[in-house]
Amino acid sequence: MVVKKKNKMRIINIIETATDTTISGGIIGIESFGVYEEQLSEDVVQQAENVFREKAIENGADEDELDDAIEDGYYTNGSYTISIVWSYI
Repeated sequence: MVVKKKNKMRIINIIETATDTTISGGIIGIESFGVYEEQLSEDVVQQAENVFREKAIENGADEDELDDAIEDGYYTNGSYTISIVWSYI
């Protein structure tokens, strides 16, 4: 019997949290991007990074610090945090 290996899908999650909401430290937004193993992921990663940039700028980020924030996986201004989190399904 031949067992076919299923391709795993990677997910890039853009997760927004805020401490100044009615739910202290609550999640206020999640946007996910699916990346299949056989798919060229560069376009999907770029889309996720663009969403990260836009939302961070809306919440006070300086464009000059965004490359470092993306490399670190998060941006925070004290009351708002946006993170890039990779997962597999």
